[in-house]
Amino acid sequence: METQNAIKKLAKAGFEVKQTGNRYFAQAGRNIISFFEQSGSVICINVRSSNDQDDAQSDYSAGVFCDNLTQAIRLAR
Repeated sequence: METQNAIKKLAKAGFEVKQTGNRYFAQAGRNIISFFEQSGSVICINVRSSNDQDDAQSDYSAGVFCDNLTQAIRLAR
């Protein structure tokens, strides 16, 4: 999926989208959907709780990775 289409889809679903470099964050309520942009496409879609963070020392990865944006939106609701 192209990045601009993903942003429109998230906004339509009620998410507020913010960008930091090539990483995007979309939040609605307590859950956050994050993804990276590579060559105009969306990759590495992750859904996590807003108060959950990755921890490299204990090898903990917050949230779950999704195959597509529709799946991520369903999980974040």
